[in-house]
Amino acid sequence: MKKIIYLIAIFIIASTTQAKEGVLIEILDGDTLHFETENKINRCKMAYINSPESNYNDKLQKDIHTCKNVSLTEMLNAGNSATKNAKKILKIGKAYSYSVNNDDTSEQICEVALGNGITYSEQMLIDGYAVLWKVFKNKQDEQNFKSLLLHAKNKNNGLWGNISKQRQAIKCLDEIRNNTNETFNPDYASK
Repeated sequence: MKKIIYLIAIFIIASTTQAKEGVLIEILDGDTLHFETENKINRCKMAYINSPESNYNDKLQKDIHTCKNVSLTEMLNAGNSATKNAKKILKIGKAYSYSVNNDDTSEQICEVALGNGITYSEQMLIDGYAVLWKVFKNKQDEQNFKSLLLHAKNKNNGLWGNISKQRQAIKCLDEIRNNTNETFNPDYASK
């Protein structure tokens, strides 16, 4: 299984439009990172995943409006748990190779290689602190990530094992994704 995941990670990084190396300078939440690359700060939304917000923003407001059974505090607590897990995986001040899958300079869609045969997005799913994001480059990537999410749910990893409202927060984010029709986008790299 690790060998398959490693090959998929190599494929993901090799098939992207741009590979970079940068120093991680900030973890905003479980799916948003800041890298310094060539004296420029790059804001990266992690490809394929969504995690609860850990800061008050428009997305948090939208999530709370949709997730009627989850309070603002509970969603923020789930987001803080996801951010804490991200800080276990990644180290501020360390250089990472990351790929950029779009040309948007305000927020790039990125994937980070961890060097252990998997990507950061995969690790967040495995650990149970993220759900699938609605856009995939191809069906093979989507199937791989769905299986990682299912594994985390079945093993009650991370937020999935939490009996408090944090589980309700991650469950609601997963339901939001499942209620959208956008799961595969052949023009992903051009967005």
